[in-house]
Amino acid sequence: MSETAETPSPAEVPDAAPAQDTTDWKAEARKWEGRAKENSGAAQKLAEIEESKKSETQKLQEQLAQFQERAATAERDRERLAVIAKHGIPEEYQDLVHGSDPDALAASAAKVQALIAMNAQAQQSEASYIIPSEGGSPSLALNSDGIESALKKALGIA
Repeated sequence: MSETAETPSPAEVPDAAPAQDTTDWKAEARKWEGRAKENSGAAQKLAEIEESKKSETQKLQEQLAQFQERAATAERDRERLAVIAKHGIPEEYQDLVHGSDPDALAASAAKVQALIAMNAQAQQSEASYIIPSEGGSPSLALNSDGIESALKKALGIA
């Protein structure tokens, strides 16, 4: 005869009371914080030991790499500023000029120059409708060319 273990139905199992969590979390946090502080001191000492073990050649190589990186950054900045000066880009638009090589910088500067020209042209066209003594736009006759050009401008029609 085979013996099979029957699992009791959920109705037959009495409700188990939830276990009470008696952990003092503040004490645990303080304990781990103390350990972390001890470990940070040890990590700093290890870094100092590794630094002292480096040969003079390794230190000079690391310093050379840092200087080369700084020189490359300065060269990129110089090229960017030269392109900005060549194209006469105002200071407020200089952050729009970017690129990884001189050709990309020049193309970006040309786009910024076109943007500046469009902005200046838009300001001039708006300024033609302002009456300085009154501070507003003139009232245009319904059959004038001014209303037609204003509508075309508003609709984006050339």
